[in-house]
Amino acid sequence: MIWNNFNNLETLKVSFNEKESTLTFESPDEKAIVKIGADNDISYVDYEHAGKKHRVDLSERKHLTIGKDNFKREVYHYLLPRTFAKHMRLGITKHAGQGTWSSLPHDFELNLEPGFEEVFFYLIQGGSGRAIQVGKGVWCNNEAVDGAWIVKDRTCSVVPMGYHPVGAEPNVSVSYIWVYLCKKPSWEKV
Repeated sequence: MIWNNFNNLETLKVSFNEKESTLTFESPDEKAIVKIGADNDISYVDYEHAGKKHRVDLSERKHLTIGKDNFKREVYHYLLPRTFAKHMRLGITKHAGQGTWSSLPHDFELNLEPGFEEVFFYLIQGGSGRAIQVGKGVWCNNEAVDGAWIVKDRTCSVVPMGYHPVGAEPNVSVSYIWVYLCKKPSWEKV
């Protein structure tokens, strides 16, 4: 697994099996295996908690269109609140177009609190094959961050609580699979 920034996670673990095109996200009591299809989309998510397994496929995901113009994106939620998923939330965000921005913070993310862990796994196509991840806020250990780093296809970044937009370079199309542990009801995004 290639990390674009340092792996500063206390609870969430991430691994990528390139041969099988699967991502695995684990916390002490939850596990999600994401199958990435040839179209750079999620084919399905296998989720496990307390010995129970659930598969979420394309027909069960929740779709939202967020933003407009250069900030428009399609967001698909697979592990939702008030369902079988305990704390893990998982989905994919797809930029609408090339050279666009996304991931402007939700209101709760501006209340800088320790303990929030989020990871992006990038699916990048076209042009230079690169995008820029910005981070301004705090890591899960409450250490401050104010910076930006280059991200590439099929790599991971820890994302701080706070401002964390992703900007695609010209002629580049960006999607990213995101996972966070929702430890407080006020951290729910949907």
